[in-house]
Amino acid sequence: MPSNYQPPAATEILAAQNSDANLSLLLAQRKVYSSAKIWSNVRYIGVFVVAVSAPVLTAFDERMAVPLATVASIWYVFNIALFKYLERRGAARGAIIQEEFDMKIFGMPMIAAREPRILPEDMVALKMPSRRAMYSIEKLRNWYPIKTDSPGRVAIAIAQRANAAYTRRLLLWYAYIWLVVLIAWSLVAVGIGLFRDFSLATFLLAVVMPILPPLVDAWEEFTVVKLASREREALANEIHDAISSDAVNEILPEQLLAWQSQLFSLRRDAPLVPDWLYKLLRKRNEREMLAAANDMSTKFNGAKG
Repeated sequence: MPSNYQPPAATEILAAQNSDANLSLLLAQRKVYSSAKIWSNVRYIGVFVVAVSAPVLTAFDERMAVPLATVASIWYVFNIALFKYLERRGAARGAIIQEEFDMKIFGMPMIAAREPRILPEDMVALKMPSRRAMYSIEKLRNWYPIKTDSPGRVAIAIAQRANAAYTRRLLLWYAYIWLVVLIAWSLVAVGIGLFRDFSLATFLLAVVMPILPPLVDAWEEFTVVKLASREREALANEIHDAISSDAVNEILPEQLLAWQSQLFSLRRDAPLVPDWLYKLLRKRNEREMLAAANDMSTKFNGAKG
């Protein structure tokens, strides 16, 4: 890992994150994530439609059980083999662009080569002609809570911690909602099967086969999100403790680089949060993130004083 890194001043970071060149990276990142979420939406809408339609349609005509079970099986294979791959690939590309934004505004050298690489031609294609108007529409300015009365190393640490804590809460909400919806519908589907007195074969074809695979998938994703949440919480706490003790032991540049590398891995591997949930919780999450950042900055300056 590079050892000659020196963090820029907080005023430089604040100016850099609002420069046109760096805001265009954020806009490109949002565009890539939105494209990846299309495949995420295809996955979940398809699974939900199949899981809902199978027991309902079979309740009216039991002959539908076999073709619906076949459709459910084929869809699940496409889900895992194609749609999930395209979603994860898009998420990785978005994480790479977001890290490039961080590298530029934090003045960091390249930590490691990232795959899949984003070529300059790709970035040109991602930039929109009306991007300056989009900066305001997407609320991209002042992306990180930077306090100019803090040293650069502390400003960066606060920004990194804010990102880890912010995403953690979004992921938890998303995981709980998706799991609760699937469990609730599973109970309804079982109820339909019992009420209509399905035979065992029909029950397996119309209820178990369409619902069990996505339910297992949702549980697996829930456990992944919980693990990612704990990792984000541990990272946020580690950074918080380092900020609190900076008056005695200053945060080292190597620590900032290590935290940045952890953030990239977490961004790349985490499930994508739907845009509707992100927008629903954005105002409250940003208000709480800003309050926490201001509180840490105030306590740091008080300790220094």
